[in-house]
Amino acid sequence: MLKNVQTLRFFAALWVVLHHMTPPVTPFNLSLVPEAISSLGFAGVDLFFVISGLIMAETTRMLQPGWRPATRFLVQRFGRIYIGWWPFFVVYLVAAVLLGVLRPQVSLLGSFFLWPQDLMLYLLPITWTLSFELYFYVIVAAIVFWQRRHATLILSVLGLLVICLNIWFYKNGMYLPENEAKAKQNLLIPFYLSPLVVEFIAGFLLAEWIHRRPRQLLLPWLLGALALLYTAYDLQINGNLNHSGMAGFFHACERAILLGGFSLCLVACGMELERRKITPGKLLQSLGDASYSIYLSHIMVLAAMGILYFKLQASLHMSSNAWALATLLVTLVFSWLSYRWMELPLHNIFKRQIAIRLAFLSNRTA
Repeated sequence: MLKNVQTLRFFAALWVVLHHMTPPVTPFNLSLVPEAISSLGFAGVDLFFVISGLIMAETTRMLQPGWRPATRFLVQRFGRIYIGWWPFFVVYLVAAVLLGVLRPQVSLLGSFFLWPQDLMLYLLPITWTLSFELYFYVIVAAIVFWQRRHATLILSVLGLLVICLNIWFYKNGMYLPENEAKAKQNLLIPFYLSPLVVEFIAGFLLAEWIHRRPRQLLLPWLLGALALLYTAYDLQINGNLNHSGMAGFFHACERAILLGGFSLCLVACGMELERRKITPGKLLQSLGDASYSIYLSHIMVLAAMGILYFKLQASLHMSSNAWALATLLVTLVFSWLSYRWMELPLHNIFKRQIAIRLAFLSNRTA
């Protein structure tokens, strides 16, 4: 029952690509896409977070308590992240060294293992989102180790705690630019207690809600998604926000409420439509399988196509839209091939090896 969720993963990745496929990141622009869509493309990350929470609920619901199920879950989820990331880490590192653009402050070890750290310490800055993924996996694994059936209560309390603390942080000016150094002196506010953690929790709780109350009214969720998205766009464009607006640290609270809320409503719509046997074609679902590869590879493809633009534009005379559409096509094709020929085979090998080793440990301790 996750066909629509898989499709939403593709649209989340595509949304991020469209957001980055604009000047000054690229020398061309896909003006065929309304600015209202591309300007909020960073919200694809919020959609990813909500979906991740929902998938964690679905995949752990039947797990029994204990260290073996918790360890298996954690190793598999960490492996899923690392198997996809490490090949790209090598490519980005080699490219940065050869082009002489490796920033001196980059932490290669932290980037390799995706430890939580300041944004500019990552080799590929967009991988900060993967650190949040790993953090939530640890939380869920701890719950599985203790008792999965208490997950709703535990995560509800944790979510309320994060919300209350962020209200306190907000009222005490911790999200103001003048207090940035104080707020970021450790990772407590920007990472461990970030409002974005609530998006994972919301996705998890949504899955539990739908599981226990299978019949949902579609219209309230749809209206909620539209209202929250419009409010987010109006605030981002007309709200006189600091720096990059809700895409940055200073407006993480507004982002979690508006774009996290929009993502939650959208995922609920997808789940309800699937319950009504309304799903898109297999192509979109298949592209959803490659969404992780799309997310990791698109910066590399955008950079390469930008270089080609400067070298070939004078002779080819292609319009900005043509370059952008070609870039989008190259991104999707490259990502799909990367998924089928690298990510998926490596992940299957990893799963077999984990199954063998866990079975061996179980036999030794039996």
